[in-house]
Amino acid sequence: MSQNVQIKANTRCAFACIGLMLFSFAVFAFVSVVPAGLSGAARITVIRVSLYALLAFAVLGGIFSIRVAVLRKKAGK
Repeated sequence: MSQNVQIKANTRCAFACIGLMLFSFAVFAFVSVVPAGLSGAARITVIRVSLYALLAFAVLGGIFSIRVAVLRKKAGK
């Protein structure tokens, strides 16, 4: 696979992780503000899972961004 294709694929993955980070933050904010008929334990569980997801997508996005930087440096761009 050529480096341009790899750069584009990793860039798409990084942007997808950013989008998923925004979605998990929106879930966190929604559950924190709106009761939505959840019990206290369920709210805490949803908040905890959304924060873990936010952290995981941030780490994945960082990994893909570093990969793009390395590939661009190898390609001399």
